[in-house]
Amino acid sequence: MPAILVRNLPEAVHAALRGLAAERHMSVEALARETLSALVEHSRRGGIDFARLARDRAALGIAEEGPPWTDALDDPALSRRLLGLRDK
Repeated sequence: MPAILVRNLPEAVHAALRGLAAERHMSVEALARETLSALVEHSRRGGIDFARLARDRAALGIAEEGPPWTDALDDPALSRRLLGLRDK
């Protein structure tokens, strides 16, 4: 099976990957393989699967729409805060 080697990975990124892998009870290698596979699959689909989104929303009992999208929601700092990521 083919393999890749990632050089010059920042220590902070590697530490974060180790943490994510540990949370999911998997190796960093398995996490990378799963993540890369999902990235390739997502790019093949061509974006958001709205049919799946509708099925998931219905299964979760979500009937109402969210708030309207505004320019303020395009703020990268807001995205980092909502995702629980730290600023550099």
